[in-house]
Amino acid sequence: MNVPLRAIRLMFGASLLAAATAVMLVVLPAAARDNAGNRLDARVVLTNPGPLPACSGSDCTDANITRLFVYVENGNALVNASASGPQRADIPNAFAVSSIDEAVFVDGVQHHEFDFTFTPPPFPSFQPSSGHWPVSVSCPPEGPPCNVVGSPAVIPGEKAAVHFFGWIHGPGEANGTYVFTFTVHGTLNGTAVTLRASSLPIVMTA
Repeated sequence: MNVPLRAIRLMFGASLLAAATAVMLVVLPAAARDNAGNRLDARVVLTNPGPLPACSGSDCTDANITRLFVYVENGNALVNASASGPQRADIPNAFAVSSIDEAVFVDGVQHHEFDFTFTPPPFPSFQPSSGHWPVSVSCPPEGPPCNVVGSPAVIPGEKAAVHFFGWIHGPGEANGTYVFTFTVHGTLNGTAVTLRASSLPIVMTA
């Protein structure tokens, strides 16, 4: 799919935050859910709880930006079994992530212009954020260079941010209370798994 205007603004937000000397980190996770008894939980953590005033570019500061981290916790047990391959996703009971769907609700109404599906390397849907995934790299059978990119995976006992991105409140966007909902698609021991989590509400103002 085409990269939306939102994605272009996210790239600006990422560079602005990287240049900042300090970024406020407020740990505000949404409530974790038990997803179908598979011992996997997803949650969303914000770096800036808002309110977020709108900005148009040169006037944007940390006050106008939040970063959303999508965490997955794998409560499954490690097992004494050989992995079928060299990647993290090959470890028994590892949760391998294939994509993440984003939906944005403003005052309880979904705004489909913000719908987006993030896919990880080796074929990321949004190239500037390809390094935001916990992917693993291994060597091909013939040896180095080690450039075989595997699926992002959360192994048993881990809690990891499977993806993160920045959000800038633009001047043309609706003001109101925003909630970001993420649907994480992946597999656990070859079985398809879907995890869902939402952010805490963020007030966007003029």
